[in-house]
Amino acid sequence: MDTIEQEIKFKIWKKRVESNDCTIHSAEPINEIRKKDGSLLFALLKTEVISPENKKLPHILFLRGDACVIVILLRNKSTGEEKFLMVRQRRIGNGQMCLEFPAGMLDESSNAPEVAVREIFEETGLPLKEDELFALTDTVLYSSAGASDEGIHYFGALKEVDDQTFNSFFDKEGGCCDENEHISTTLMSRTDAEQETTSLQARLGFFLFEQHINRAKEQQ
Repeated sequence: MDTIEQEIKFKIWKKRVESNDCTIHSAEPINEIRKKDGSLLFALLKTEVISPENKKLPHILFLRGDACVIVILLRNKSTGEEKFLMVRQRRIGNGQMCLEFPAGMLDESSNAPEVAVREIFEETGLPLKEDELFALTDTVLYSSAGASDEGIHYFGALKEVDDQTFNSFFDKEGGCCDENEHISTTLMSRTDAEQETTSLQARLGFFLFEQHINRAKEQQ
């Protein structure tokens, strides 16, 4: 089993912190959660990090690693109807049945598009290729950098499918049971989804996708 300093997630965090002229004096694991294969899932670290202003940063870090979110707009070839492909699953953080976009952790991979394509298929059954994805931001976004290292890669995709495939995504089951993922897919308009969802990733996803589409139209 690798030490925390040998883990890819730790190395990425260390590189990012040091690239911003901060100095890491120490980083000691308080607890580690690993997968069955021994690879690191999460770690809670006690750190001593000094800023370029020579001030100590808060000393507790939740080492989680990066993740990706994929905003997919499906178009029905037969009818021209367009809906966003979303997933519902109950979340441990609030107990709610959450309406979200497909997403997943990068774990040991640094290839975000590759992970995105895999996660889409695992959660929804929709096959996509990496070149069908487009980046919605030019950098990773941080949702809680005060305590966590997680940076989120946002991708978009516009996929045209036949009528049967389009309608198959209503209440289709997906996810990885070994990881306690119990997912059902759905197709939603932005208006209907925003009335239901409490997910920050979903609301931001809609905004970033629309912003990308509007920029593309302006450049035509």
